[in-house]
Amino acid sequence: MSTTRNPGLLAVTAGVGLAVLFALLGATTSLPGEVGFGMAIISLVVAALIYVFYSRNNVVEKTGYGALLFIIATAFIIPLLIVDQQQAQATRTADNYKLTLQRGAALFGQYCATCHGFQGKGKAGPALNNNPDVNKLTNDDLNRIISAGVPNPNALNKYLMPSWSQAFGGPLTEDDISYLVALIRSSDPDYRTTNAPQGYQDVNGFDYVLSTLTNPTQIAQYNDDLKGGSKPAANTFTDLTGQASVDIAALDSTANVSTFDWFYQDPQGNKPGNITIKAGTKVTWSNKTAQPHNVFSGPSGKPDGKFQSLTLAANSSDTFSFTFTQAGEYPYYCAIHPSMVGWITVVP
Repeated sequence: MSTTRNPGLLAVTAGVGLAVLFALLGATTSLPGEVGFGMAIISLVVAALIYVFYSRNNVVEKTGYGALLFIIATAFIIPLLIVDQQQAQATRTADNYKLTLQRGAALFGQYCATCHGFQGKGKAGPALNNNPDVNKLTNDDLNRIISAGVPNPNALNKYLMPSWSQAFGGPLTEDDISYLVALIRSSDPDYRTTNAPQGYQDVNGFDYVLSTLTNPTQIAQYNDDLKGGSKPAANTFTDLTGQASVDIAALDSTANVSTFDWFYQDPQGNKPGNITIKAGTKVTWSNKTAQPHNVFSGPSGKPDGKFQSLTLAANSSDTFSFTFTQAGEYPYYCAIHPSMVGWITVVP
């Protein structure tokens, strides 16, 4: 008496093997998790149905189980394909978002870092990296400001920031400006929470700037900005270590984008407001321009609290004095016109 082996047993063995394989692939991220585990389930279901199919001798039963097998397999496969397509779309969206930030970072390093700092923390221009005032602006506001620039209300035909769009004579295309807007937006944690794709809600695009720099000088400047600002060149300093008191004034300047700057008024001519003094020296700031100014210690846009004046009214006798008792480096700036910067080196 002979027995007929059910071919379904072979299907069950193969199905279990495939299920284990797909499950492992899903667990090790070689396949998306949902796809791997879904295919494992399909393998088991199909193997079980094939086993049942071959257990039946009735043609009608076989046809019915075959149809059921097809329907169940289709019911599993279609959702998995949809999930896989959605994941692929999400991946493309995330990749495009990252590429946009990287392009924005490269443009920022090339065109914007000189005024705003390589980390966007502010320098001659205001901070753009998670600045609460900038975060309040809409995308259209940012696009318009970058494209058309910021006119100087105190000087005709001069700009606090130049026009960057090719439509206004600048070097950047509309796409370039959109990359910069995306970069600035990415620094706002609240904006990222609702707008950044999954996996990028904690990514600040300014963190990509360093990786886009190839010029050693720019890389060194980036590292200086990281430490809080770089000291001006030695030949811009005036040695006043022989004086017990020093006067610095805000004067009109065609060399500064704000049209004002700090100067030490040397008898032989005005010199930059970068000075070297001895500990114990008293420095007094005054204002001889038609606009108000003030004096804050620290790199531009980053006050360190060592000294700070009230507003020095335009063309007034207002002054602010501070005696430097400790040796060290003391950058300072006008918070009303952040491009007005100076540096005081105090020696023992």
